[in-house]
Amino acid sequence: MLWPMMTIRPTKMLARKLRLGAVPVAMPVVTNRVTDWCAHEFLVSRRRYLIFCNTASLYPVVTEARGVTGEDALVRRLQAALRLNLADGPHAFAYERWIATCGAGVQWAPIPDRSVLGTINDLIFEVKWGLRDGKSLAELSGWLAQTPLTVLGMNSPDRVFPMIAGSGVKS
Repeated sequence: MLWPMMTIRPTKMLARKLRLGAVPVAMPVVTNRVTDWCAHEFLVSRRRYLIFCNTASLYPVVTEARGVTGEDALVRRLQAALRLNLADGPHAFAYERWIATCGAGVQWAPIPDRSVLGTINDLIFEVKWGLRDGKSLAELSGWLAQTPLTVLGMNSPDRVFPMIAGSGVKS
């Protein structure tokens, strides 16, 4: 059986900071859209955070960036954040079927286009307000996932994610 591979798309700033080397310029083949995540780092009140967004649905997951200093730490933090935010909620099936079964393989890729990066930056702006309201990072991730996004046709990531997770494979 071929295990799905995790695709991580760090921003150029994050890749440079973590010394990930050269992220390929060409888009790799992504066989599983559920395991394809963009990553960006940001600061709020002198604390570093990471936001991971599923590339197809823009489903956001926010976590602390403390201790993430390299490639392995970024992968482990993504896996832990996905487990925390998806395993016990309405997306448990997608997590168990596609993400928890991922092998150790990771492929690095660039963020596909400016609309995805712009949406991630918009979500970061929302995170800053949510943190001021005292939400936990898991609550904040769920709250962000309900945000209607223009790039999704005013649909929300929590509605789009189950659609792509139904099959998981690229269509």
